[in-house]
Amino acid sequence: MTQRVKDRANRQQVVILALMLIPDAFAIALSAVTAYNFRFPDATNLVDGKPAIAQFEYKGILVVLVCAWILSLVATGTYRFNHATLVVFNLRMIIKRSFTYFFILGFLSFILKASFSRSVFLVMLASGLVYLFIVRISVYGLVLRPMILRKKVSSNMMIVGRLKADLEEHSDWLIEHRTLGFTIASRLVCAEINSSWIEEFDRLVRYQKITEVLMLPGMESDPNFSKFIHYCEDLDIHVNWIPLDSGNLGYWLIPSPQEGIPFLTFEKSEISMPWRILKRSFDLLFSISLMILLSPVFIGIAIAVLISSGWPIFYSQKRVGLNGKTFKFYKFRSMIKDADKIVDDVENIHANDHVIFKNRQDPRVTPVGRILRKYSLDELPQFLNVINNSMSVVGPRPALPKEVSVYNSIYERRLIAKPGITGPWQISGRSDLDLRTSVSLDLNYLVNWSFTRDLWIIVSTVGAVFKGKGAY
Repeated sequence: MTQRVKDRANRQQVVILALMLIPDAFAIALSAVTAYNFRFPDATNLVDGKPAIAQFEYKGILVVLVCAWILSLVATGTYRFNHATLVVFNLRMIIKRSFTYFFILGFLSFILKASFSRSVFLVMLASGLVYLFIVRISVYGLVLRPMILRKKVSSNMMIVGRLKADLEEHSDWLIEHRTLGFTIASRLVCAEINSSWIEEFDRLVRYQKITEVLMLPGMESDPNFSKFIHYCEDLDIHVNWIPLDSGNLGYWLIPSPQEGIPFLTFEKSEISMPWRILKRSFDLLFSISLMILLSPVFIGIAIAVLISSGWPIFYSQKRVGLNGKTFKFYKFRSMIKDADKIVDDVENIHANDHVIFKNRQDPRVTPVGRILRKYSLDELPQFLNVINNSMSVVGPRPALPKEVSVYNSIYERRLIAKPGITGPWQISGRSDLDLRTSVSLDLNYLVNWSFTRDLWIIVSTVGAVFKGKGAY
């Protein structure tokens, strides 16, 4: 086992950890510079030919704060090598621990009655989180993600399940989502965890260098399930388990032990009020800023639509939003006039009775509209929906009324949040997705919502838009 641990602590791990720690240290140091310039906007001014004493004091204090911030992240395991480090750069973890660090700083400052400006704390924290997000996303997008796609960096996974069909289904999904960073090294059917099966497991682990095991639903009923997890732990193998499809039910599955009994409780997945305020504030700031920045693009598209197919420039349609309330959904017109009246004459790739209509070669789409659709430029007017509070930048896909009319109780869960301009469906295939997959992605998004995930979806949308996959 000792040798195995040494083998895993290879040069690749050191490089990955350096890709995290060094940019983080730079971002945190830059936040100190930002805070200092905020406190002393005229720091170049001299008093009797020398800098003011307060400037020297703040420089020293900020250096200490930078070092302590970095050390607190290291000490709390932020840079511990694991699969989450490889793929998502644990942004949520670093944000929580940074907030904890500054809360402790603020508490100590209050207790000790320090004369240090509290606004410097706030500026350093706010700018530091922004810088950390930028450097983490940049390193992931420019360095780590290409390495994952080329399988230069990945975690070797073994999938264990009762049925061969289940193994194939889950492995196909993981192969399709290569950016998760898993390489399916082995698939092992397990009717029973016994000594002979463990021998086969050991053989595969030894030759395939397995670092992750995924246990599929049903494995928990085996009497030796917990012993097997302990066995993997001794081998320094990380075990993942899918207990049930709770992510597609639209509820949180919360551990709530009762006198030692491991209860799992379903709780309604709602965003708390403070996070709703933050999300709404971000929506407004992002939408207004982007509309100002892209105003020449708006004008150019409007002129192109007008010249190619005349009025109207915009197309509006009734969609279903938060809590089933309908609203007008705006887009640049990409089809001929009165296209809705001849929809029955065009074949639907999802089947004629499907509630979502899509056709890769829809003859109603204009030449300009085909370009707008490929790069999602026709959806830019939806930022007006964000401003009027009928939509969010990130959220579930805006549903059609006839689509909602066939929802069952599970599908209706996706109406507890405002629909978004982009969302998990936008970065996972767009129009290539069927209704079940699209709704499942939305429900999973609601259950696992976080502000950092919203930011990540926005960044990923840029790449999806340029690829144009599933857009027609």
